[in-house]
Amino acid sequence: MADNEPTADPVDEAFAAYLRSCDAGEVTSREDFLKQFPEVAGQLKQLMEAADLLGQVTMASGLSSHRQQVQNGADTVAITSAVGEQSDVDPAITLPMANRSKNDPGPTLPFDLGDYELQEVLGKGGMGIVYLANQKQLNRMVAVKMIRGGMLADESDVRRFYTEAQAVARLNHPGIVPVYQFGQRAGHHFFSMAYIRGSDLQRKIYAETLQPKQAARYVRDVARAIDHAHHKGVLHRDLKPANVLIDEYDEVHVTDFGLAKHMDADSSVTGTGAALGTPHYMAPEQAGGLSDRANRQSDVYAMGAILFACLTGRPPIVGDTVMQTLLDVVHNPAPPVRHFRPDVPVDIETIVAKCLEKSPQKRYESAAKLADDLDAFLEDRPIKARPRSLPVKVWHWLEGVPLVAAVMGRRMVSSSTSHRRFQAVMLLLLLLTPFVAVGLSVLWHQYKESMPSIVRIAGGLDDGVYNSVSATIAERLEQKHGVSASVAASNGSLENRSRLLSGEVHLAPMQASAISGSDLCVVAPLFFEVVHLLVREDANIQTLSDLKGHRIAVGPIGSGSREATEMVFESLEITPDVAPREVMAWKELESDAAPDVAVICVGMGSPLISKLIRNHHWELMPIPNPIKIALQHPTLRPMTIDVGDYPGIELPEAGVATVGTTAFLAARTDTSSELVTATLQTLYEPPQLCAGLIPRKHAAEWQGLALHRAARRFFEVQETTP
Repeated sequence: MADNEPTADPVDEAFAAYLRSCDAGEVTSREDFLKQFPEVAGQLKQLMEAADLLGQVTMASGLSSHRQQVQNGADTVAITSAVGEQSDVDPAITLPMANRSKNDPGPTLPFDLGDYELQEVLGKGGMGIVYLANQKQLNRMVAVKMIRGGMLADESDVRRFYTEAQAVARLNHPGIVPVYQFGQRAGHHFFSMAYIRGSDLQRKIYAETLQPKQAARYVRDVARAIDHAHHKGVLHRDLKPANVLIDEYDEVHVTDFGLAKHMDADSSVTGTGAALGTPHYMAPEQAGGLSDRANRQSDVYAMGAILFACLTGRPPIVGDTVMQTLLDVVHNPAPPVRHFRPDVPVDIETIVAKCLEKSPQKRYESAAKLADDLDAFLEDRPIKARPRSLPVKVWHWLEGVPLVAAVMGRRMVSSSTSHRRFQAVMLLLLLLTPFVAVGLSVLWHQYKESMPSIVRIAGGLDDGVYNSVSATIAERLEQKHGVSASVAASNGSLENRSRLLSGEVHLAPMQASAISGSDLCVVAPLFFEVVHLLVREDANIQTLSDLKGHRIAVGPIGSGSREATEMVFESLEITPDVAPREVMAWKELESDAAPDVAVICVGMGSPLISKLIRNHHWELMPIPNPIKIALQHPTLRPMTIDVGDYPGIELPEAGVATVGTTAFLAARTDTSSELVTATLQTLYEPPQLCAGLIPRKHAAEWQGLALHRAARRFFEVQETTP
């Protein structure tokens, strides 16, 4: 025996030997026969007893059926094709006999088979042939199924044939074709069953497109019948449209239990490694050669496939070959019903999808649950099954792409045209990705570097220099470049910094201390701002020690002036406890209720400072140790307020010592280069933007500035110009 040749089941061999001995009249005692097979005597005895029971059941059912027909006044309706294949053979077809010569056609129809007269072939399949026959004793038309191999049928064929009869004999449901009698005549095993007049579901699917509720009703009735079989311990394992008969009253009858399996005993003629059933309708566990693991959910899968075929006119999974179909059933998900028929309701598609889940645990747990959901659909009630989420659907579809399946380590035998096209597009995009990335980068860079149609610039306090500078820049941009520019007032440098970082504005003037971090950069230095320490003439304040107890007017929190003031006071150790700060508008310094001291950081020659000194009796007080303060705070520098800075005001010839800082025009590092360049051009064109504006030449010589890239190019041109 070859290594790969399957070992025969000893129970099958023993039972087949028993049947042959009974046919030959060689069995004298059942007990004596059992002694010949001590290893399998228990299982063999069960089969013998089941055969005895079958004989009793078939005789009783035949008489009962005859009485019912007499009462109804008509024959029982009949089977159209128990094996799912319509015959178009010649009426003189021969019976499946053996040992005949080429010139001997053998017996022809009609043929006398004891109590049955076989009249015509109803259908045939790989294992059996079904004949329309007249049962003489009861004078009724029945369907007779015979083993196609005739007397040469092997033990497995006999066992399978017997299993079908035995399985159906234990069932009693109006949706299942009943078996009348089982026996052997002239060397032929046969059994007779009710003859169903009508058609089968496969022919209906070929003939017309079934409406969703009609299809749901058919499969619901099949599910009720199969649920009865399951409760009797019988699995069908070969459900398909051809095995669902539709009688002349449009009622369904399930037939062909040739692959049935008893769940309470190993009555199956197959084992692990055999794929039993019709490939298009068998469950994945059957298609994968695990027919011994078939369970109720396997029949549920088949009913879902039948419902799919009823709705779309085709099975859910179709391969080019039988082997490819089997592998696709095991590995590939079934397509959605609405892919082939968009008008199908979502609920019925959801029911089909739940039946066709690859994992048995995800399907309906019983045929009854499936029937209940179909009832809910038919009655327009909510179904219990829930549709798969969109991400799950997308993922299941992507699993069908060969490249994705390979990456996931998932076996794939075939793929659909859409999956192959998707993969081709993926690979093409993968090859084009570097070029696309470069192209997109160029486009994005051009977009980011182009001039925005709307430009927003931050200003400062009302009537302040920042507001004036920003307004002039906005006006010139509108005139020269046709953009819409606006200025937003603020409290000063720190607020402008915040607005720049948040993207509220494109440009903003601010003091040097506010420009920090990698997100901000300098467009250009604007002018120097000087810390003016002002005291009232009548306040009798001569030195810093005299400031103790006096209120000091300072700029608002967030302003550059306040920031510079606090740096100076920190170095001079003038804490709020020594001299409390008071925030007020600079115009209020003109009133008699104003504090005796004010600190204002503003550009040289400020009209505000001139007005306070001339008209309101304020005077400038020097700030001691400006070099020390500048060393402690690098954004400050020692400076002197000279006589020429405020013409007409009496100042010491040596000037007034103080510290100052620089006001810059700042932007984000990602600000459009075109906008920065245009701003710089307007900044240095005549007339001069503001008093004290740092010339372009000096700005180009400035060292250590974190300039915007466009500003750096702009000033480099200035440096190379003779």
